[in-house]
Order: sequence, then C-alpha cells, then structure tokens
Amino acid sequence: MLSRRSAPQREIELDFIRGVAILLVLSFHYHSHNRLISSPFLDRVQSSAWVGVDIFFVLSGFLVGGLMLKEWKTTGKIDSFRFLKRRAFKIWPAYYLFLLTAAAFHVRPLKSFFWQNLANIQNYVPSSLYHTWSLAVEEHFYLSLAAVMALFVMMRWRPFTLFAGCIVTALCVEALRAALILSHRQFFFYTHTRIDALIMGVMLAILRHFYPERFHMLQRQRILLCLLVAWAVVVLYLDTDATRAPQQMTSPFLITIVDYASAALLLLLYHPGTKHWMPYRVVARIGVFSYGIYLWHVSVERPVDFVVGRLPGPLAAVASTFLPYLLAITLGVAATKAIELPFLRLRERLVPATIPEPPVPVA
Repeated sequence: MLSRRSAPQREIELDFIRGVAILLVLSFHYHSHNRLISSPFLDRVQSSAWVGVDIFFVLSGFLVGGLMLKEWKTTGKIDSFRFLKRRAFKIWPAYYLFLLTAAAFHVRPLKSFFWQNLANIQNYVPSSLYHTWSLAVEEHFYLSLAAVMALFVMMRWRPFTLFAGCIVTALCVEALRAALILSHRQFFFYTHTRIDALIMGVMLAILRHFYPERFHMLQRQRILLCLLVAWAVVVLYLDTDATRAPQQMTSPFLITIVDYASAALLLLLYHPGTKHWMPYRVVARIGVFSYGIYLWHVSVERPVDFVVGRLPGPLAAVASTFLPYLLAITLGVAATKAIELPFLRLRERLVPATIPEPPVPVA
C-alpha cells in the first residue's frame, strides 16, 4: 500500500480541464434559464457550449487510455478484467443510484428512461434522461478499449501499430458521421459516430507514454494549437443557430473540428508543475466533482422553477440565471462525497491498481 508521501498527486491541470468542460455543459443546459442578460452574442456562446462533452471525451480517452498504456509499458501486459472492475467501482454506484432516485420520484414515466439506462444503451434507444447518452458512449468505449488493448498485448504488436489503428478508426468515424449529416440522418448520440473524440485522447496518451518527445514537441507548437482552438471558436459562433439543437446541425465537419480543437486545448493546458492563480484553482476544484455534477445537474431545474415562480421580477431573473449553477455544483459535490468517494476507497481495498493511479480526492 502506498504511503501518503509516495502516493501520486492529482494533476490540477486535468482537473481544470474537467472544470471548464462541466461549466460549459451547465451553460448549455441552463441556457433557457438566463433571464438576466439578453444578448445575441451570449445566446450563441451558450448554444455552442455542448462542446463541453467533446472536451470530456478527449480527456477521458487521454486519462483512461493512459492508465492501460502505462500498465502495458510498465508490466508488459494488460489485466483487462481488473481495469473494467475498477471502472465499474468508479462509474456504476453513483450512476445507478441516480437512476434509482429518478425512478423513485416519478418525475418522468419509468418506461421512458429506466431500462434503456439500466442497460447502458440510452444513446441508441430514446431516453427522457437526455444527458446520459454521453455516459453510454464512455461505457462502450471502456469495453472496446479493454478488448483492443488485450488483443494488442496478446499479439505483441507495437504501440505505433496501435497509434496507426487509432488514426484509421477515427478517420472512418469522421467520414461516417459526415455522410450521415449530409444525408440528414441521426448521428449525434451514437457511440460509433462519437467515439473518435475518445480515440483522439488515446492517441495523445500513446504519444505521452511511449513517444514523450513527440508529445512535448506537439505541446511546443503553441501558435498552431491556439489557431486550431480559435478556428473552432469562430466556426462554432458563425455556424451554430441559437434556435437549433446540435443534433440538427448541417455542417458535416463541425464536430470533427471541435474534437481536434479539444485535443489542442488539452495539449495547451496540460503542463504539470506550474503555479496557478486562485480562479484557476477554483475551476479545478469544481472539476474534481465533475462526474457528480454532470449526473445530477438536470435534477435542479424543477426546484429552480419552483423557487423562481415565487420571487418578484428582478430577483426572479437573478435566481433563474445563477441558482441552477449553485444548486448543481452543491448537489454534485454532496453526491460525490456521499457516494463516489466511499466506493473509490472501497475499490482500493478490493481491486487495487496494478500500478499507482491518482489518489481519491479528500472528502
């Protein structure tokens, strides 16, 4: 068992990226609650904030892929079943408790969400829990990654072969998505049309663990990376209609541009060991609880509407605009401390990591 002194430290830069991503997601889902500031510019910005999910996807591929790659590099093998059991301890307790709570309160018909989410196929079968589709994509990614990594280790293929396979797979997904968009068919929620962002994260993890000089070379291309992020911001602003849902977009390569920009953002922001200002640390702290916030943030909208409906005009506008964020973050922190963190500590006793992983946050 690792001592406190030898235990690895959380990387605040990755928590900051999580924080940015979850705040974007909240901004997108709480767009309609903004009654305080009326601005066409802000409307377009908030309507484009769905990109927070894509940032999460790239980061997840980088982190989760990195865990398996580090094990491969360190031990020469992969324990896929241990990996999946550890993921289950991380994801399932909080997720299924949220699902049972949603079922218990009967806010929506049980048949409209329960069995779909129970089986983790809610991104293929319509669900009234509209935000959990991305969790299904990640769940399918974990299963696929475990199988693919086990195959590569068994066949004794090189990391470069894995990297090349990731490139080909990502390009195929992007081409398929573009074809579906051009033919006006559904594309936004499916694993096979969104997994390229996670694959990009895995590609960055391969570079970081097996070809670190190339990873750092990419990080040094700051002007190019900034231009890529800026390009995505401009394209999003010009392309996104504030009245149109992202799944109805007609630009075939908008999501692809966003995914590359998300990878560029990770390369720009991931510089461990640097000092950070207080606002940066606050956002990073929010990022620590991002999974709990994401799970529960849709649960605060009805309470907010109830409170706002009983307040006078100016105060109602302020409450409607800011109260959802406050409640969502508070509820997410509470759920993380009550559910996720105890199960993570239990995981370390029952299914310890083969190699050290970032520690469980202090409750």
